[in-house]
Amino acid sequence: RLSARQGLQFPWQAAPTTGQEAAPGAGDAAQHEDHVSLHVARGFSLYADATGDERFLREDAWPVLSGVADWFVSRVQRTPRGFELPCAMGPAEVPQPPDNDAFTLMAGADILRRAGRAAERLGEPAPAAWREVAANLYLPVRSDGVIAAHDDFTVREPKGATPSPLAGLFPYDYPASAAQRRRTLDFYLKLWPDYVGAPMLPALYCVWATMAGDRKLALKLFEEGYAAYDQPRFHQCLEYRLDQAEGTAAGPFFANLGGLLMGLTYGLTGLQIDDGPPEAWARRPVVLPEGWREIRIERLWVRGRPARLTARHGAERAELTFL
Repeated sequence: RLSARQGLQFPWQAAPTTGQEAAPGAGDAAQHEDHVSLHVARGFSLYADATGDERFLREDAWPVLSGVADWFVSRVQRTPRGFELPCAMGPAEVPQPPDNDAFTLMAGADILRRAGRAAERLGEPAPAAWREVAANLYLPVRSDGVIAAHDDFTVREPKGATPSPLAGLFPYDYPASAAQRRRTLDFYLKLWPDYVGAPMLPALYCVWATMAGDRKLALKLFEEGYAAYDQPRFHQCLEYRLDQAEGTAAGPFFANLGGLLMGLTYGLTGLQIDDGPPEAWARRPVVLPEGWREIRIERLWVRGRPARLTARHGAERAELTFL
């Protein structure tokens, strides 16, 4: 309401007793990082899809999905180029929030689609604005076909190596064309030496390299983007790499740990969880890092049933088999 927007917007960091915004300090970056609301909505949607819990979908997920979809529609602005997102901070926290952060736009497109499917499944009315915005959402693209991190993006800018558009490709599964996906992967993967050492996104570099078909690079980036953060004793995963950042070691850092688990479970296996049949969730050919033959998860719970996930390098698709 303070921002004259509709729907639901979630805080960047919530106080445990009140649920209100509790970002440290002035929160100069957090107040513009609107993508957090989209992540919350996607989490509710993924849980509903993975469990098949209709009651959860109706009573818990639907209010969040529909509320965040309404918020996103009120957050964008219509221009001759389509629906644009002014003044929005992406994963790269910089002093001046840019316009049209690609990661937030790619995530917003996913939430609008998920909200529309949930409405159809539940027999709820879906505002026409959801479909209109999703169909006409502007995305900044360079002249070479690469998805730009935001309007007026240059690699030379502060934090210009941040691979935020790659996070739109995975884990958000943005439906870019094959050519656009390949060009975007190739462009940002080359910048990894200027970004790895920071927290959060480096754990996903291994997945992005396999999406580009480069097994050798995938192995290197698994080691550089995750293993190098692992420190004694007790294999503590740190927030920053000690060889690239000064200060006291901070860990265990669950964003890096979560990135590893998400990459192993969904990224390298090519799973895209939705409301369709689980047997169809595997969407990509399996490419594993050099020297890896197979990823096997002996038991997952899918729609209330135990299942095994097997991803063999070179297979057309991973196999999700009910036990």
